Amino acid sequence: MRRALALLAAAAPLAGCGGSGPRPARAHASAGARPAQHAARPAAPTLGPNPLRGAAARHAPVPILMYHVISAAPAGVPYPDLFVPGARFAAEMAALHAAGFRATTLDAVLAAWRSGAPLPRHPVVVSFDDGYLSQYTHALPALHRLGWPGVLNLEVNNLRAGDLPAPLVRRMIRAGWEVDAHTLTHPDLTTVPAARLAAEVAGSGRRIRRQFGVAARNFCYPAGRFDATVEAEVRRAGYAAATTTQPGWATPGANRYALPRIRVHATDTPTTLLRAIQSSRPG
Repeated sequence: MRRALALLAAAAPLAGCGGSGPRPARAHASAGARPAQHAARPAAPTLGPNPLRGAAARHAPVPILMYHVISAAPAGVPYPDLFVPGARFAAEMAALHAAGFRATTLDAVLAAWRSGAPLPRHPVVVSFDDGYLSQYTHALPALHRLGWPGVLNLEVNNLRAGDLPAPLVRRMIRAGWEVDAHTLTHPDLTTVPAARLAAEVAGSGRRIRRQFGVAARNFCYPAGRFDATVEAEVRRAGYAAATTTQPGWATPGANRYALPRIRVHATDTPTTLLRAIQSSRPG
């Protein structure tokens, strides 16, 4: 595995550091793409050959990738680094597959860490923040071709035309995607009053369950902003884990409410992404 990653990445520069930048403007969320009509078919199993089980699964480190808009950034758009063109995203997923990775969900990772439930031998979680139409039109088909699920960190306020309408989220769920909570309105949770903090954290999970009939078991901090008070509220709301924008692999011995992720930049290529994953691997 490490040899394959090294060979694929040898000619490329190291990907840039992640950050906690803000969201793209709503006007650029869809990039004019058409919905994928085949998206409702369930994803195929992704364990692959010789899955990890028992103690090996309980101790497995896992890279969690972080994406936002899966389309080319329009000229002059704010925060162009949050855009990854759809063709490049598909190439990145193909490169991960060729290097031996198999995508899984955060729920599956937590079950493996907790009880030794099976994981792919080289697991990866592919996560998407906020909820943009391009995550359905471009990301879902690319993952579906590999039989892979994604993880949608859903800002409930984005369930609207021009972003990611609820019927498309339902198709993503039927295709095997996990939906986790990302607040109602994407505020900096470290700055809001206690009542709003509780509403944004617990209320987003309740809204997802009510609207889609699935439990949002995990939470994602908007723009990676959290502190001890915010973490305590996430725990109080009953979430099993929370993801951040801090760089690195998620490991079973770390704080489950401060799981790091690997930001995928607009300038990344399949080789730089593989190199970034390998260079940040623990141990």
